[in-house]
Amino acid sequence: MLLNVLILIGGILILYLGAEGMVRGAKRLAIAIGVHPLIVGLTIVAFGTSMPELVVSVTAALRGSPAIALGNAIGSNVANLGLILGVSALISPMRVEDRTVRLEVPVSIFAGVFLYLFAGNLEISSGEGFILFFGFIGFFFIAVFPQVVKSFRVLPKELNLDLENPLSQEEINEARARQSWVSDVLMMALGIAGLVLGADFTVDSATAIALDFGISEMVIGASIVALGTSLPELSISVVAALRNEPDISVGNVIGSNLFNTLIVIGVPAVITGYLPVEKDVLLYDFPVMIGLSILVLPLLSSDRKLDRSEGLGLVCVYIAYLSLIIIRPPIMLNPEAFWPY
Repeated sequence: MLLNVLILIGGILILYLGAEGMVRGAKRLAIAIGVHPLIVGLTIVAFGTSMPELVVSVTAALRGSPAIALGNAIGSNVANLGLILGVSALISPMRVEDRTVRLEVPVSIFAGVFLYLFAGNLEISSGEGFILFFGFIGFFFIAVFPQVVKSFRVLPKELNLDLENPLSQEEINEARARQSWVSDVLMMALGIAGLVLGADFTVDSATAIALDFGISEMVIGASIVALGTSLPELSISVVAALRNEPDISVGNVIGSNLFNTLIVIGVPAVITGYLPVEKDVLLYDFPVMIGLSILVLPLLSSDRKLDRSEGLGLVCVYIAYLSLIIIRPPIMLNPEAFWPY
């Protein structure tokens, strides 16, 4: 049992290092060829930090542990909104762009509700997985790609950093000074290998721990695994908050939630043919995820600011979720009496 716990911790650490390596190598390579930091933030950083969730969920689904795959996605969303956004606000009260409140948060809520409706028959089919996947592609090309096109330009010698820049001046100078791309490509390759290896360790050990303790794989997936795969988002958001760059923190969280809802759940459903959903997940975990998303909207809308007291409230919600995910209320122990399917 202790060995499985150590392997789980090691797997999560390898996942984190793999994501860091992949993102760092991709960032340096992009800047070295003259890509603007905003584009790096909208694409490489945004997608790279969500790769642990995707790789773990796909691995879990292929290994016959769909509960870990689903729990990882839902738990990561709750962690993003409760823990990461809350901790970032505690470090530095965050002002939010109008675009985030008007577009990205409502789309994230809509995606969660849409997924919940898909899961009503206790499975996410491959067809529904395709819809989720292409829903994210559509959002990217409608809402993100125009910004990429607008911002695409060769870097000037002197770059004025702005709130949307996810890179330090030191990173930019270092990337520009490099004469070879070999080390950057190698770092990306090692990062991807780390993601695959870390996912393998994480899924195997999480499954073994669930068997050892006699608890649901969903619980392990939504708690320990989800928290571990959310480490890249946590590190980026905390650093952004310390630099007083709140737009990065909020955008990182909302973008990650959209990716989790549409890609991290959609892709495993497509690959495996379907993704089964436990009944108590419909009655408990989905409502918590959607409810927290809805709660965040008025918090961000109020003066376009998330202050420390609101951040503390979000962290408390996440702690309560972790507590209740293990000790389910008695009503949840017999979900057949409350769900019509």
